[in-house]
Amino acid sequence: MANRLQNKIAVITGATSGIGLSTAKLFAAEGARVYITGRRKAALDKAVAEIGQGAVGVQADSSSNADLDKLFAQVKAEQGGLNALIV
Repeated sequence: MANRLQNKIAVITGATSGIGLSTAKLFAAEGARVYITGRRKAALDKAVAEIGQGAVGVQADSSSNADLDKLFAQVKAEQGGLNALIV
């Protein structure tokens, strides 16, 4: 891969399966640091392991404003901001 997303930060919600997980894998393969969310810890941990290096799992419900506030606070604290949000 060409690492077109090297040094980019992406948040991908609902990325423990399906289109979200596939998107996270593609972003990570292109060099992005991906923060993925999911409600179930076991599924989240499995998805992070599948994605591999560059993936961070954050247990969150994307319908909860409090969870989203915590998610974005974590990303800001760890990365300074983000480049892509996929919902």
